Amino acid sequence: MDAEVSVPNDGGDQAKMEAKRVQMMVRHARRPDVSSPSELQSLAGGRPVSRSRSCHSNSPDGSLSNPAPPQDRLAAIEEARKADADARRAELDAAADPRENIRSFLAGFEERKARVEGEVNSQRSAVGTPDAKPADDLRAALDALQADVIAIERSVAEASYFLPAYDSRACTAAVDHLKKTVAGATAELLPRKKFTFSKKKKEATASKPDGEKKEADDVAAQLARVDIRTTTTTTSGTRGTSGTSGPKGSKEDEGPGVRNRTGETVVVDASSAVDDFELKRLVDCRVYLCNLEPLRAVRAYDLRNTRVYAGPVAGSVLLHGADACEFHLCARQVRIHDATNGTSFYVRTASGPIIEHSSDVRFAPYAFGYPGIDEAMEKAGFGGADPGKWREVEDFGWIKQVASPNWRILAESERVPPSKLPSIDAT
Repeated sequence: MDAEVSVPNDGGDQAKMEAKRVQMMVRHARRPDVSSPSELQSLAGGRPVSRSRSCHSNSPDGSLSNPAPPQDRLAAIEEARKADADARRAELDAAADPRENIRSFLAGFEERKARVEGEVNSQRSAVGTPDAKPADDLRAALDALQADVIAIERSVAEASYFLPAYDSRACTAAVDHLKKTVAGATAELLPRKKFTFSKKKKEATASKPDGEKKEADDVAAQLARVDIRTTTTTTSGTRGTSGTSGPKGSKEDEGPGVRNRTGETVVVDASSAVDDFELKRLVDCRVYLCNLEPLRAVRAYDLRNTRVYAGPVAGSVLLHGADACEFHLCARQVRIHDATNGTSFYVRTASGPIIEHSSDVRFAPYAFGYPGIDEAMEKAGFGGADPGKWREVEDFGWIKQVASPNWRILAESERVPPSKLPSIDAT
């Protein structure tokens, strides 16, 4: 009597059970003694099997006779082989780490990229329509898109160890394109205000007679010299910040900022709204940004042994190059490039600080204060308690599972209280 073959269901993984069942089907399909339809039905998991697919049929006396045609037997074996392959594939997919599934990652990447592109197109198409957002809401939406692009970039970096080289390069190129798309939309929808102070001064002097014009030029030169001297200690108001640029450089050095300074203390009291404020090429300086209105954004480049004490920034702070510096920053996003040699950050952010190509940097909570900062914090959306995001640092240059060695949290005994605002009178 033919014994019926079955695979018990022990509660194990379904994919593994399916693979074992199919393997047994293939084995028994190749055996000449597998003739009973009930046996094949049992191997097929209870599904009826036609007699034409069986290898043999039973004669009335119980003997084996009438073997199946070779083509039918080969078809049965081929069907079983395909089922075996499908089961093996299902087993591998079930056992794979979903985070390392290439197809799943690429599908998710395309979905996230399409969402960002769709949102950018939506904001552009809404211009001039009743659905257009106010400037502040639009800025917040674009900042959120920028944060999404950064998150996508981080996921690509984390997946680079299992992605094929071609897919990794394609994803990186797509992220770069997304960055340019969001930046282009920001420049198009929220253009920077041009700084026109010098132009107005030139027009005012040009309207005077020649004698008065010469006298006015002499006075202007004297005021410029005084401004350069006095801003080494203090600068008052938004217009005064234009005088902190020092020697005139390229067009990229235009606009509010403190540039080309060595061994100086600068106090900036921005009592009106300022879009972007720039700190550039500062050595052994102290800069106090005591803004009564939140700054839109702060950009810093090439700072060495310099301390920056800043009030709330409604947008982002972007830093490129800091050696042995100290920053006190409150912003929605803080991104740091090329910071080294014990540079410390006392920060409050809406999202975790991001570092790239940096080493030996430290983080601690924000504690800077000055008269009027509470109102400025409320306007910038930083009312209430600090959410503690300052300790959630992301190192984009470190993709290993272990913690990044490029940054650490400052122990309380190592933290330095913020310097008090110097009592400097503008002249």
